[in-house]
Amino acid sequence: MSNAPINRAFTNESPINEASKSSSHGLNDKKVQQVLLTLLLGGTVVSFSNSALNPAIPVFMSVFDVDIVMGGWVLNAYVLAMSVGLMLSGYLNKKFPFKYVYLAAIFGFMLGSVIGMLASSMGFVIIARAIQGLSGGLIIPLSIGMLYQIYPQQQHGRVMALWGIVIMMSLAFGPLVGAYLVEQFAWWTLFAITLPLSMAVMAMVWWLIPDMRSHDKKSPFDTIGFVSLLIWLLAMMVWLSTLKIDFTGGLLSSDGLLKIATLGLLSIGFLLSAMVWWAYERRQRHPLLNVRLFNNKTYLHSNIISISQTVGLMLCLLLLPVLIQDVMGESALWTGVVLMVATLIASITTHYAGKMVDKQGARGIGIVGIAISALSTLMLAWCLYQPTLWLLMLIMSMRGVGVGLAYLPTTTVGFSSLPKDAVTEGAALNNISRRIISTIFITLSTLYIGSRSAQLLAAGSSDGMASAIQEILVVIAVILLFTIPSACKLPRSP
Repeated sequence: MSNAPINRAFTNESPINEASKSSSHGLNDKKVQQVLLTLLLGGTVVSFSNSALNPAIPVFMSVFDVDIVMGGWVLNAYVLAMSVGLMLSGYLNKKFPFKYVYLAAIFGFMLGSVIGMLASSMGFVIIARAIQGLSGGLIIPLSIGMLYQIYPQQQHGRVMALWGIVIMMSLAFGPLVGAYLVEQFAWWTLFAITLPLSMAVMAMVWWLIPDMRSHDKKSPFDTIGFVSLLIWLLAMMVWLSTLKIDFTGGLLSSDGLLKIATLGLLSIGFLLSAMVWWAYERRQRHPLLNVRLFNNKTYLHSNIISISQTVGLMLCLLLLPVLIQDVMGESALWTGVVLMVATLIASITTHYAGKMVDKQGARGIGIVGIAISALSTLMLAWCLYQPTLWLLMLIMSMRGVGVGLAYLPTTTVGFSSLPKDAVTEGAALNNISRRIISTIFITLSTLYIGSRSAQLLAAGSSDGMASAIQEILVVIAVILLFTIPSACKLPRSP
């Protein structure tokens, strides 16, 4: 595959070479390049680790003898812990120098890698991923906030495209490297491989990142908002981990109706408590998460799109390894190959989409991207009747085009619509919204797949797992289609 799109990202058009005209903090050309490269490597560590572990989920399930629900918590623990990091990122960015918060986050990620290497049970693997998620929840919004501060608005599309290319490249090669390590060595090497990269990032941050401080160091911490949201997240996690969906007795029986009623009441309770917390945060002068940013309609609609795209992406990352390795009986290396090709396509698409956003806005790009994402998801469900590796690769590549058009360009426009000093808060709010909703959806989906496949197998079906996955994919496609009106609300021009 040609590297031309990537090489052109570092030509005279690139944000790196326009750095001397871009910094709003008095940084010279060389210093801005150093900051950018350091942040790119830090984001690479987080993204590579996350994607490298995805093909290993069936391996964890086999080694530690757990089911798909417990295996799903390798993703869910990371996502929920990342939500906590995202809650803290805005406050810590204001209270302490960027350099030291970033160093602490990278060190935490390294600590999670060490615990993962030494894990003797699935519980310790989940704890390791939670620590890494907490650290990643700090690294991502801090990086995005810094990039939006040192580059002017007219370059946001290109610098975020460059960010997207590097991150997606790590996402692309992560599954292949992870699959190779699992096949040739052992699962614990998935954690060990990130240690050298993490140490390199720490050294670069210490020597290359300037001691930049926020002008708003006196903002009080929203303790009530933090504690209440943390309790809500923990309660939801406990509830979801103990939730059971049983189709065998029939949903219309008295026992089935009682289960539905209980599930409905608990769901309403969680929803109402979330609404109370939301109302409280809107009234705070210094909120934990600045939910008032959703008053900006461009930012709101870009978040709706990014949430739906994240739900689809996370479920594909979870279900594709299960489909290829458990249903089709193929090697983990094939999971890595399929994901690598799809993500490479997405990264190239993101590069060109970033340039287009700077010139013509995100409305048309977003609509086309959502439509392709939804259509490819339906095609993925259809191909499960007789799944083949080449067809999976083709459809996932098509899906990569849709994600490349719909996700990063629309998110970039949403961040650009905010004041520069609010981008870190906006990135945190965007990420935590995506993580919480995707965690709920992933957990409910794995519960549904486990119970539904058991019901189909009991009824004599030989492909119960594939049929259950098909049904979930159709639901994802419908959700994606419902976000097209949000894309229509995005600005026509930059």
